[in-house]
Amino acid sequence: MLNPVPKHHDEVRAIQPTWHCLLRFRQRVKVDPGTDAAVAALRTSLEDADLTRMPPGWIAGRERAAQMWAIDGDLAYPLSPGPAGTWTAATVLRRGAR
Repeated sequence: MLNPVPKHHDEVRAIQPTWHCLLRFRQRVKVDPGTDAAVAALRTSLEDADLTRMPPGWIAGRERAAQMWAIDGDLAYPLSPGPAGTWTAATVLRRGAR
């Protein structure tokens, strides 16, 4: 299980990435080989991400139903609410990628 990433936000206390999110992250972001490197890079991205209710303009209709977004540069994580302020990041989208 991937550990949740703490956030200092009124509604989002932590982001819980899924294994699918990690898989998509590895496909869409250049990271060093190995699972540990990918997990560390994903955690850093989620730590650095800004939280917003507005999807980035480049999303163009896909995944717009998310209630909250974590945005880190060209990466966008649609978030789903969970218990006690822990939100789930089931995937990651990258600007310009399909």
